Amino acid sequence: MENKIKILKSTNFGERIAEQETSELANYFLKTYLWEQIMDDEIDIVFGCKGSGKSALYNYLENQSDNIFEKNGILALAENPRGTLAFKGLNTSPPTGESEFKSIWKLYFVLIAYQKLLEYDCDDKYMKIVMEKLQQSNLIPRRPGFTYLVKMVRDYVDRFTLEPNVSLNDTTGLIDNVGVKISLGEPSVQSADKGVVSVDYLLECLNNSLEKSGFKVWIAIDRLDAIFQENFMLEATALKTLFQVYIDLMQYENIRLLIFFRDDIWNRIIDNGFRESSHLTKKELILWDEGSLFHLIVSRLTKNEELILEMGYTKDQLENKEKQTEFFYSIFPKETERNGEFNFKWLLTKIEDGNGNISPRELIHLLNSSIKQEIKKVTENGDEQYDYLISEESIWKALKQVSKTKLDTVLSEYPKLKPFINRLKGKKVSSNFEELKSYWEISKKDTKIIIENLIKIGVIWNKNENKAGKKDLYSIPTLYRGGLGY
Repeated sequence: MENKIKILKSTNFGERIAEQETSELANYFLKTYLWEQIMDDEIDIVFGCKGSGKSALYNYLENQSDNIFEKNGILALAENPRGTLAFKGLNTSPPTGESEFKSIWKLYFVLIAYQKLLEYDCDDKYMKIVMEKLQQSNLIPRRPGFTYLVKMVRDYVDRFTLEPNVSLNDTTGLIDNVGVKISLGEPSVQSADKGVVSVDYLLECLNNSLEKSGFKVWIAIDRLDAIFQENFMLEATALKTLFQVYIDLMQYENIRLLIFFRDDIWNRIIDNGFRESSHLTKKELILWDEGSLFHLIVSRLTKNEELILEMGYTKDQLENKEKQTEFFYSIFPKETERNGEFNFKWLLTKIEDGNGNISPRELIHLLNSSIKQEIKKVTENGDEQYDYLISEESIWKALKQVSKTKLDTVLSEYPKLKPFINRLKGKKVSSNFEELKSYWEISKKDTKIIIENLIKIGVIWNKNENKAGKKDLYSIPTLYRGGLGY
């Protein structure tokens, strides 16, 4: 028993949340074709469902600044990879509209790029112009921190809006002073004569400075889904304007904006209309299939030398794909009582949502929880003999934990749908329209709306049996059943 527990405790599939495994990410990270496209400047916008690995890409990017520099790139993160969100303060003091939001994004990226270029000792005439205008506008950061930068930019946009840009001499009536030196739009001739420049001009100067030095700045931003999740209208405005700014920045060949983004939020934005979306050509969706997920898990398992030895393999043997498969299946039961022969696909069906999404996050959570459940089982039962490391019983118990965690996440993200999801507890796994209407005690029109929303977020799916005497059935995926008490 002690030996099995020792092996189980040494077995780990990594953290399910990328921010929690920063120190180990270099060892675990799977360099996919998508990663190569990012590094080769072929993809700027990465979409993916929650838990698909966007933040893993972002966090790993943080560790690759030297490799990026070898490609004549200068990496500049625009959001904390972990901890406090830089833009969280905009929830309490939101901009009044799209124009202000665009100005905030652009000015913020100017400061991010400017600070990073200073670190690399860029000091030409273009950088001097940027520095001068930032100094005159009191926008030189006095301390580090993304949150501080956002606050500076937000205050400046407020000041620009409220403070008269041009003051007149009381005696002569001529222009006497300019209140700010960076205009959010194109300055008037009178303002320009007084030294006012636009934020776009500063971006142009930064681009010229980079072009002269032969470098390109990579401004990367992630965690956008967590900033405005309590205010969908504000979120839509903020993120739509971010993509508008991305399009504006395309004219500057030496400034690259990298965006890591939730695909469900993107779909919500374009559902409400976003004609500029056709201009976003350098984008890609993170897709995980059975093969890539299996490779991910086996890659993590083969980092454990103690486990490899216990299962009778060597590291050299596990360079072979057939041996990797054999190694993986030596850890799990040969068959399951409910489904017959055990296989990796069986695991994946348990964590698939109603949209067919299977994310590494839920898979890693399931496998790590299975190990904990097996340790508990062995400790309590004293099971010294074993033909496999993880039992079916432990997998099912772990699945309930995964389900509860996933459900809690959905309920916190979609508070307006919470009462309708909660009323599914204790009901049938598959229900028709009239049954759902009776659970919720709402009109047919509202029932249709709620069903559509639950399908969009993957909590239910439409089985649509198309059989005589059968009506459409809306089923709860296995992923959510444990959390709903099934």
